Amino acid sequence: MKDGRLYGAVQLIGTSSEASKYKCEFTLSAANGIERISKTFLVRCYAEDFQTIFNSGTCFCFDEKAVKYFLEGRNQKLKATLSIV
Repeated sequence: MKDGRLYGAVQLIGTSSEASKYKCEFTLSAANGIERISKTFLVRCYAEDFQTIFNSGTCFCFDEKAVKYFLEGRNQKLKATLSIV
């Protein structure tokens, strides 16, 4: 979480050309099982700096207000899935 946004990226230990063969889908789901938000993006190379990835927007990035909507229960946990294809 930085500046009111939740960021994340997936990196592959390998070359940029190898990493570009994969995509990642990150999904947040609501407790009701109906509502969800998701973002699909390319897997990044391990040599790339996370800050550079986050600044470029080639990652998942959700607004804090949206993320808070998906917090569940007393422990305020996120129901999130991450798929790599």
